[in-house]
Amino acid sequence: MTFLSPYWLFAASAILVPIAIHLWNKRQGKTVKVGSLRWLEPSSSRRWSSIQLSDVWLLVLRCCILIVLAVALAKPVWEGASTAQPVQKAVFISTELLQSTALSTIKPTVDALLQRGYTLHRYTSDFESIPTEEWQTLSSNPTDSVVSSGNYWGLLPALAQRYDQAEDSVWLFTSDQQRHFTGTPTALQENIRWVPVALESTTNWVQTAYTLSLDSLLLVTVQSNRDGTTFNAVRVAASTREANINGSSVRLILQGDSLAAQWSNITSQTVAIQKEPLRIGIAHDKVQQAEVRYIQAAVQAISRYTGIPIETHQIPKNAPTDTAATWLFWLSSDEVPNTWLKQVQEKGAKLWVQSASEPTAVAAQLASAGIEKIRIHQFATGVANNNSLLKTAGISFSEAAPIWQTTTGEPLLSVQRLGLGKVYHFRSGLGPAWSQLGQSAQLPELLLPLLLPQPSTNLYDARALDEAQLKPDMVQSVSKQSKQERQLYSLIPWLVLLAFLLFLAERIIATKRKTA
Repeated sequence: MTFLSPYWLFAASAILVPIAIHLWNKRQGKTVKVGSLRWLEPSSSRRWSSIQLSDVWLLVLRCCILIVLAVALAKPVWEGASTAQPVQKAVFISTELLQSTALSTIKPTVDALLQRGYTLHRYTSDFESIPTEEWQTLSSNPTDSVVSSGNYWGLLPALAQRYDQAEDSVWLFTSDQQRHFTGTPTALQENIRWVPVALESTTNWVQTAYTLSLDSLLLVTVQSNRDGTTFNAVRVAASTREANINGSSVRLILQGDSLAAQWSNITSQTVAIQKEPLRIGIAHDKVQQAEVRYIQAAVQAISRYTGIPIETHQIPKNAPTDTAATWLFWLSSDEVPNTWLKQVQEKGAKLWVQSASEPTAVAAQLASAGIEKIRIHQFATGVANNNSLLKTAGISFSEAAPIWQTTTGEPLLSVQRLGLGKVYHFRSGLGPAWSQLGQSAQLPELLLPLLLPQPSTNLYDARALDEAQLKPDMVQSVSKQSKQERQLYSLIPWLVLLAFLLFLAERIIATKRKTA
């Protein structure tokens, strides 16, 4: 028990009052003179020599009442059980790491942590726990397989909220593959220890297929590892059922206008077979004439390398759109014509929107662009993640998602779904005043997955993200909570009730004494 106002305990000294009253007001008996005693002279009584306490229990009750009231004024509280949460210790492992042979490299560390009382969980949105039997099965015989997972940066706030005490301890093991990280890095809470694990996996997939003749197909295949991705053009007979591509065996099954490919380490994928040349239409302002040359040069490089015919032509801004175009480039700060948006929405065309208005100087680099560091010098403000250049009347856009980002997490190229098609917003430019993209040999590699898309590309991408980019620079502190903090319960109501009951008892006893 603790007193919030202990100085009120001095009020208990008021018990001296009833004690003094009892001592100084000794009750005198009634004198009855009988016989000859009435003729005797009265003598003074010796009060001091005959002081004795009378009605002891009545005195005790009155003193107790005053003491209880004094204690109540001191605001006593009772300390209940501690309200501080118990310390939590947990280990989180990402899904793709659990399905990788690299799991053996972290097994000793994880086992040691489990022996120290840590719990084991999957690093997913629901933070599902991993039973001991399942962990032993996964870690004793790890295998490589391609699995999908979420955005690991996006899960950090929920993880921090779950373990919000400074005494909590969290170990986080994930791979360093960049496909698991989108958007902007989130601040890392200081009680979370993040350990990126390098995966040495290699994946292959078919990016697109094109009909060369009745009995011949052109396949654009991709091989990806932690160092980068490489594209290869392979010619196969339409009747081929199994081939060796990029050093790996693949089964091919022709199904009408699509081709199913089954690699050894991924699930079966299906790609549509293209029969017509890829057609690209470009409209531009006069100030962006140089941008057209960079786009055409990159497209021609893609066509020569893959062998797929690609046609580009310029469209006057005030002319109707090319209805046969699969891709449309709008290089202007003016609003995109409604006919262009209708073609995207209803026919599934892809639209590239690039504005050169309101440039803002920046000092950034394109993230994960390979060994070469591509610098970005300027951004076009007010373009990213909005529809400022699009006529939105009667047209619904989805939320924009980043495709190209800078090392600072800024979106450089983002995409919005519009009906059957997509709209790409490019915030910079290809010329030297804007960026080094136009002069980079990597521009065709960056554009190829966009011009010749494969929906499952992100699932198979095995490129690694530099640890400096993967782990946030910002560290979020955790406020320490005292483990001695307890719930306090006030005792004043109970003391007041006790004082009232004692007062009733005192009155009852006093009344009986008077009537006795």
